[in-house]
Formats: sequence, structure tokens, C-alpha cells
Amino acid sequence: MFLKEYSKWIGLLAYPFFLCLVLNSQGQSARTLDLLNLALQPGEAPQKARTNTDLQEIYTQNLHDFVYLIFHESDSAYEALKPLEDQRLKAISKASDQSAWKGFVEAELKLQWGFLKLKYGDEWGAFWAIRSANKSIERNLKAHPDFQLNQRTRGLLQILFGVTPENYRWVFNLFGMRGTVNDGLNQLKQVPNTHSMQSLESAIILGMVYSHLLENFSMAPSFIANHKWSNTPLASYFQGIIMAKSHRAEEARQLFYRVRSKVPFAEYLLGETYFQQGKYTEAIDHFSSFIQSFKGASYQKDALLKMGLSAKFMNRPSEFNHYIRQAKEKGSSGTEIDKNAEKILENLGQTHWPMLQLRFAIDGGFYEFSQSLIESIEREPLTELLQVELTYRKARMAHLQNRSKTAIELYRAVIDKAEMIEESYYAPNAFLQLGYLQQQQGQNTMAKMYFERVLSFKKHPYKSSLDSKASLALSQLSPSND
Repeated sequence: MFLKEYSKWIGLLAYPFFLCLVLNSQGQSARTLDLLNLALQPGEAPQKARTNTDLQEIYTQNLHDFVYLIFHESDSAYEALKPLEDQRLKAISKASDQSAWKGFVEAELKLQWGFLKLKYGDEWGAFWAIRSANKSIERNLKAHPDFQLNQRTRGLLQILFGVTPENYRWVFNLFGMRGTVNDGLNQLKQVPNTHSMQSLESAIILGMVYSHLLENFSMAPSFIANHKWSNTPLASYFQGIIMAKSHRAEEARQLFYRVRSKVPFAEYLLGETYFQQGKYTEAIDHFSSFIQSFKGASYQKDALLKMGLSAKFMNRPSEFNHYIRQAKEKGSSGTEIDKNAEKILENLGQTHWPMLQLRFAIDGGFYEFSQSLIESIEREPLTELLQVELTYRKARMAHLQNRSKTAIELYRAVIDKAEMIEESYYAPNAFLQLGYLQQQQGQNTMAKMYFERVLSFKKHPYKSSLDSKASLALSQLSPSND
């Protein structure tokens, strides 16, 4: 079903959104501190909702379940906790219709369970839950237009509908679910910039959007960094995700160390930072710890692949063969990372090993290591295809180091070879990055041309995500100043 096409955006945007959405209204309670410290207590049954405080308590109970199921990926826990959805919605229905909290909490619970159903494989259930949540929040907006939390929920839904691939958007439109990322961002930015849990939630979601959707890596980390509670485990985890996406893996590593005992997935993220840096012994240690401790399916294939690659780069052929065999046997979870791992595994025989090292080193922002790899690769005889890839990697590094003139020249050299590499992502991403660079320089007509060119590519590994970014960039272009 089409929801799979953008489930990764839901993972990036929705999960942090719910972590602290309503906590400010309850003060510094024990439950609030538990969430800030990621000390989760799932599975509490609801009581009748007679007051707003009761409604907020039901919300927080569900929030503990939601975060636990996202972080731990346990099918058995999901089945055990699933009946609480109906129990809590029935409890909410007993509250007074005069309370703005009633409609808000109802919409939030439906949305949370919609995302959980998507994550645990019930796609149609997820679709109907998201549709029902949208209808609930629209009713609450009409009945209580001044209730600020309505705008934040509606803002998230606008972003989610806005990143839906164009060829699937008609399905949402058919059921009255419309929105744009820009409108969603504007609604989220209406939250006052105060030292509160409410503003922390907005800081997290804005940081994730700016890093993962807008690729504004200079601004993305500032939202959380400027908040009073930036050092809590909750904020540290998501700031680490943002830093890693912003090609600042060494800084991300320090944040992941803060939460490694609370979030099983942190071991994978730590392994990734060491793998990108070329510290392969440490990478294997953390990936191994992740595989042993994490019971879910996500990123297991990728972790095993990178353990094998680490062994390869350390010239340990027997270990390489062992880990690669395990990676091939491990079923894929369907995440984009694991799908990419599958492609690497399928093409190991054609892999240029230093080029692969270079790709990951640039992703992590380890530019001295990257430069040493480039110099080594340039001493080799390269096929024309490998030469194009090297040019693309050098363009990415120049861009991330703010050497814009060099980056533009190198990206243009890549797109000159677009026909040769039509099924790779090098050309479409080169067009996307050229669009960003032209936009920064106020050359909006040229930027528009580059962004539209991204959409013209029919087949490549990252079509869904690159098309979404290009469409969003086009929607943000102001009238040309050329």
C-alpha cells in the first residue's frame, strides 16, 4: 500500500512530536520527568475522564506505550498493549463536550495508534486511524479555535500530507486530507519561544524537518540547542539524530553516549559514527551490542553488513565472509537503510572499496579522512563510471565544507554525465543540491529549473525522498529576483 512510500517521514516527524506534546500542562510531575529521562512505564489502564487533568493523564499513559513500542519494536508488546487503544478512547468519550482537551486528546490517541499500526504492518488500519484523527482535530478546531494545541496537531498532519508522493496524494485528497509542509511549519512556529515543554516539542520537530526535509544543516541543530532542557536524555537523543543527519557524527556520538542505556537503538547509532570515521574495531563492538540487545528487525541487516565491511577494511577476510553471510540471511525490515544494505550486498562483486569508504566518511563529516581516501583513489586507474562517482563525492564534500563555487563546478560535471548514470542517484541529487545552492544565491529561476529536473528522473534508489525534497523546495521559492 502507498503508506509505505512515506512511512520513513512519519518515523522522522511523528515520533519526536508526541514525546513531549502535552507535558507542560502537567507541570514537573513524576510522569513528566520519566519522559524527559526516557524512563518509560507502559501498560497502565485508563480511569474515567471527568476533568481535564484526567484527560491529560490518559494521554500520558498512551504516550508511554507509544514511545516504548517505537523504541523497542516488540510484536508481543504491541499485541499486549493494543487493546488499551479502545479502552482509552471509551474513557475519553465520557468527558464533557465543553472541554477542548477532549477532542484534542481523542485526535492524538488516534494519530499515535495510526503511526503504531503503520510501523507494525497494519497499513489499512493506519490509514483509517490517520483519517479519523484528522476529522477529530478539524472538529476540535471548529469548536475551540483558540486552543493552541489544535494548531500543533494540525501542523503535523499538514506536514505528513505534504510529503506524500505526488502520485499517491489523490488518495488523501479523496478523503479530505490535504496539507502542505510550509503550512505545517508555519503552524508549528506559532508556538511561543519559551522555556517550556511545549516549546521543546516544537524545537524537536522543527530541527527534524530542517535537517531531514529541508537539508538546512546550519540551522537544524539550533532549535534544540537554544532550549533550556537541551541536556535532558529526551532532547539529547533527537539532537543526536539531527547532528548525525547534518554530517556532524562526532558531535552526535557524544549525545548518543548519554542515552545508550535508555534507548537500545543508540548502540547502532554509535556504531555508525565509528564506522564513518574509519574506527572499525569500535564500530564492530557497538554494532554487535546492538544486534544482541535490540529485539526489533530494523537495521539488523545494515549492522551486519557494516560489521562485514569493517572486517574487510581491516583486511580480515574470514570475519568479512562470516558477517556478510549473516547479513544476506537476515530478512530486511523494509527500512530505506536496510534496502540500501541489500543493494550493497547484491553488488559486492563490483564494489570499489575505497569509494565506499569515502561515501560513508563524507556522510559523517570526517573530511580529513575523506581527503586521504580521495588522494588514494586518484592514484588508481578509474573507469569512466567510477570517475563520475568520484566527482560526485568531491562535490558533496565541497558543498558540506561551504566551498560553493567548487561544489557547483563539480555538480555540473556530474549532471553532464546524467545519461551514463541515469539509474543512480548521483545526477538527481546533484540537480537537487545545485537547486539549493542557486536558491541560497537568490537565483530562483535557475533553482526552479534544477528542482524540476530532479522530478524528471524516472528510476533511481532514492526517488521518493529526493522528489519530496524537490517538491518542497519548489513550494518555498519566492518570485524570482534574477
